[in-house]
Amino acid sequence: MKKHTMFLLWVGAAISISEIYTGGTMASLGYARGIAAILIGHLIGTGLLAFGGYISFTRKENAMDSVAFSLGRGGGKLVALFNVVQLIGWTVIMVVQAGSAVVGALPEIPFQGAALVLSVLVLVWALIMGSPAARLNEIVVVLLAVLCAVLFIEARGKGASFAGLSDTMTMTLGIELSIAMPISWLPLAGDYACKAESRAGAAAMPFVGYFIGSVLMYSFGLFIGISTGGDIFTFIAGSKLRFLACAVVLFSTLTTAFLDLYSAAVSSRQLVKTKTDRIPILAIGLFTLLAAVLFPVSRYEEFLINFLTAIGMVFVPVYSVLFLEFLFKRGRWARAFNPYALLVILAGMAGYRLFTQYEIWIPTVMSIILAGMLYIPYLLLGNQKKG
Repeated sequence: MKKHTMFLLWVGAAISISEIYTGGTMASLGYARGIAAILIGHLIGTGLLAFGGYISFTRKENAMDSVAFSLGRGGGKLVALFNVVQLIGWTVIMVVQAGSAVVGALPEIPFQGAALVLSVLVLVWALIMGSPAARLNEIVVVLLAVLCAVLFIEARGKGASFAGLSDTMTMTLGIELSIAMPISWLPLAGDYACKAESRAGAAAMPFVGYFIGSVLMYSFGLFIGISTGGDIFTFIAGSKLRFLACAVVLFSTLTTAFLDLYSAAVSSRQLVKTKTDRIPILAIGLFTLLAAVLFPVSRYEEFLINFLTAIGMVFVPVYSVLFLEFLFKRGRWARAFNPYALLVILAGMAGYRLFTQYEIWIPTVMSIILAGMLYIPYLLLGNQKKG
């Protein structure tokens, strides 16, 4: 994949209603602290995203094969299962969010109908767009950026209203929420980076593309929250350009969710061997369609918060081990499991849960430090034995 294709791929991944919605939750921090939290969190999270892509490029392996390199075949299958589950969850979230936005703008359309149509479109897009290098996807990403700029201009005309803004948001939580989104893309980064033509395409373009796109989306959500006192769904429902807003929602869902379906299909091949990605894409797509249509919309916010926490709790320790194995130049783990690595991951998961529950600094950073303290001595001892 060429550098400009990787850049547009990750800009498109960042342009989503999920990013805007999450940025809006930081409105009570105000502009200065909110932007600071967004920038700090994205520097950390997108840096980890780019590093994960770089490792897959260097090893010429997709994300789950690279994980199996460090954790063993069985460990790789276990993480692949978690990855398929989280990617299915993200696809459902994308469709539910888009369906909610469309219903808010066009209340005559039932949610189940909107979710059904969107799910079918995402599935068809994924099947047609077998490669994200397709020119159509690149054109759509550019159009999305223009459409978002138009909506931002409209939002500028709103008067500031802090009514209804929650005061429970802290700087630490804001940073963690900004880390969470790029972390959720970590497994997918390797699936595309291993196809890149150069190191710059594998690491620099995902970093630059996603950082720019996601920071702008978070900032747009922050601006809407501060300016209107509501979230992106409320803004779309009351927008004079609601049909334009629905177009942004529709196309951003297609360009983002199809990446999830593709990566889920790649990861599923660790579990069930198939000759083509189309069969798992179809199977997973039909399952997400059913889940989206039957999703309990009233519990969406609770589900999203728990979902983001679960992603960080699993993948931060997993990739901490993978990063350390790569940095210390460990060879492929030949056995089914790397038992000590799995113990470190479990400790990292428990630590992440604890750090999150008691808001101990930044849970992601603390979990990485914990994994390093437990795993680096093991790697040093192993390298001494080799010497």
